[in-house]
Amino acid sequence: MRRTPLILLLCIIAMVLAAGCSSPDEEGAVPAYTLDEEGALVITGITPVYAETEIGFSETNDSIELFDLAFTGNSADVHAVLAVPSDPVAAVVLVPGAGVAAAAHEGRAAFYAEKGIATLVLDVRGNGGETIGHSGGLAEDLHRFTSGATPQWYLTIGDIMAARMMLTERFDVPVYIIGSSNGGMTGAVAAALDSGDAGYFGVSTSGISVGDGAGPDVRAFARSVDPGVYVAEISPAPVWLFHAPPDAVIPYENGLSLYNAAIDPKNFEAFNGTHGINAEVDSMITGAILTF
Repeated sequence: MRRTPLILLLCIIAMVLAAGCSSPDEEGAVPAYTLDEEGALVITGITPVYAETEIGFSETNDSIELFDLAFTGNSADVHAVLAVPSDPVAAVVLVPGAGVAAAAHEGRAAFYAEKGIATLVLDVRGNGGETIGHSGGLAEDLHRFTSGATPQWYLTIGDIMAARMMLTERFDVPVYIIGSSNGGMTGAVAAALDSGDAGYFGVSTSGISVGDGAGPDVRAFARSVDPGVYVAEISPAPVWLFHAPPDAVIPYENGLSLYNAAIDPKNFEAFNGTHGINAEVDSMITGAILTF
């Protein structure tokens, strides 16, 4: 399988390796991030503890309520924007790409909500929004990994899982994970680890690989966060991947490689664009969700 080289990925997400903050449970225990015997990530103790503040209503549709959420614990508060229709039939957790704050997707969240899909957009740590976090990318997280600290990438995955749990508890509808670029990478791992999600949509994303000369620590860390290792485990929930042929950030063939690593039910769509989610992809995703 051909996946995105680690050096390229460092460049892609140097601004962003995001952190989600998964909250302590009722007894005060914090989530645990460990690796199993094969080096795969194991996360336990995720509990969606959060506070919400009503922002108001969508500028384009006054039936869509907007909220700011703050997931607490795990060293920092992680914010999110939530758009809620009057009678949701489904919900999504949207994980933005590099350097994109949640507020930039507020209009997109309202569009999904107008289709009857409650939409939570994570304000990923280090993306320049309200949520704090380091911007050192995978290089900084590799340092944390080798020093025994928890990488932010792991925390992001935990936060996605907590957000999914919150939406399920609140609305009692199918909840899907959508990730764009590096948000698609963390989203794929979260979808594989979380049996409660209804499906995964990855946009302009891929797996991760390292060169032949990489040392054991680099290999171990890359393996623990590589979507290509986990994507097959999303089944029987559906996997939909979207990639633009002229993508200059993550090559089209790398997206195809991630698709090939998935198992049915799965679908791959080429779209008109460059890199990252756009209106054409939004229409395909909402159409798919409403017909599942």
